[in-house]
Order: sequence, then structure tokens, then C-alpha cells
Amino acid sequence: MVIGGSGFIGSEVTKTLTKNGIDAISYDLIQSSTTGEGKWIRADILELASIERVLFEYDVDTIIHLVGLPAIEYCEKNPHFSFLLNVTSVQNALEAMRKADVKKIVFASSAAVYSPHSNEPIRETGVVAPSSIYGYHKLISEEAIRSYNHSYGIDYVILRLFNVYGGNPYSGKDVISIFIRRAIRNEPLVVKGPKKFRDFVHVNDVAKAFLASLREEVCNEVVNIGTGEKTTLGDVAQYVKEYFNNAKVIEEQTADDGTGLYADISKAKSVLKFEPISSREGIRSHIAKYSQTAVVK
Repeated sequence: MVIGGSGFIGSEVTKTLTKNGIDAISYDLIQSSTTGEGKWIRADILELASIERVLFEYDVDTIIHLVGLPAIEYCEKNPHFSFLLNVTSVQNALEAMRKADVKKIVFASSAAVYSPHSNEPIRETGVVAPSSIYGYHKLISEEAIRSYNHSYGIDYVILRLFNVYGGNPYSGKDVISIFIRRAIRNEPLVVKGPKKFRDFVHVNDVAKAFLASLREEVCNEVVNIGTGEKTTLGDVAQYVKEYFNNAKVIEEQTADDGTGLYADISKAKSVLKFEPISSREGIRSHIAKYSQTAVVK
């Protein structure tokens, strides 16, 4: 069962599972047109009885948990709502699993649990020091999962996702989507900190990582999901400009310019056989797709 199966990542995960012959149930408040052929159940993760009912009704053996509120600034302004979606949703899933004897959870955590600045690729054993409410709430959920493993034997795979891209830029809130939208509208690309770097990983590769995490031998692991490559915000703006020649780039220097995080993915390669597309190739291909079908909205 994919909790949050209608979201940006969840819909891609559900499609990937279905394509690979896995009987997937999408559990969400809304139904997505991109969910695929899997069954959709309309339900609220914040209603514990609802999750319990579904788990008892269907023969669920694994939960993929993708519900969350990834908007860091919004979480800072709305910490209680962040707690509900990023923590309570996980606690409810775990408790329902305990009662229904569901033995495995694959959880979408975040690179936000790490200290936000590192000039070296960060490993899963790196310093865990969140700098945001969102990061702290993801870390609390990781600890809740480990506690249910210790006390009740529920197995887990925690995937710490870096910067996921690849969705529809007309609705995406990530920097790549924002730049594509602005280019389509002939608006300038405002780069706040051109030397800031991120580890951008394509949503298709993320979905494959969730699929690989379902294997029985992948158990009680914490794994980074990124590309292991630095890509600066200035790089992203220039990639967009390659396909939108008239795009104007405005660079604004910031106090923390030249900082960021990128993943050491050696564990992902070893445990999940994870081989992501390079950031440069993936981002440019994504931009090209929308430059050819651009419609001003």
C-alpha cells in the first residue's frame, strides 16, 4: 500500500510498482490521473481507524509511506501542520501496522535530517543535525520507525531523498520547475545564490529505489537517494537558458552562497543496485521536454 500514492513521487512509485507486476494500492485523499492501474482507496492518514480498516480488509504486506509536507518554509510557519503530516501520519501507519501484523515499511525521509552544509559527499553515518522544523520532524519519524522495529519487529527501509525533480513544471514547487515556468512566461530567472549546490535526482530513479526496497533481503537499512553529484543553482539556470534562448538570468549573491549537500550513494548502489541518471543529463532532458511543448499558463 502506497500512502500518499497520488502525490508527485507517490504516483510515480505506484506506476512503477504496477508495471513490475506488484499489486499496489494507492491510499490518499485524492485520486491522481497518473496513479496508473493500481487500486485507489480514498482515506485520510490522520484517521487511525481508517488505516486499520484498510489493512485488515486487504492483504497488505508492506507499506510505502510518502505522505508529508516538504515545503520547508511553510513548515516553519505552520509547525503543528508539519507535525501532523510529517510525524503523526507515520505514527498512525506504524500503529495500524502493529495491530494488523504488517511487517515492513519503506519510508520517504529527507536529506534535511543532515547538517545543511558539507563540501564532501555525505554518508548515511554523517552528522544528523537538522536546521529546520521539517528536518526535525523527518528525524522524529525515523526514530519512531526504529522504535517499532525494536519493540514490535516491524522491518524498515528509510530512504533519505535529496532534491527530487521530474514532475510537471506547471505545478511543481522545486527550483527547476520554477525556472521552467518563468522561462515559458518570458520572465527572468532569479537565481538567489548561483553557487549554492544541490543533489538533483530524477523522480523515475527515486521510484526505482522504492521498488528495490521491497526486496525481502533489503531490511532495516537507511539509504541516501541522490546522484552523488553537485549541481549549482547557476548551472540549472544555464541549462534552462540552453533551451529557452531568450531567458534572462539574474544572479543575486547570498550570505551562504557556495553551500549545500550532496549524497554519497555507494550504499544505494550496493544495497539497492541503484544507478541513477546523471544530474546534468537528466535535468537537461527534462527541460528539453517542456521547451518543445511549452504552453503559457
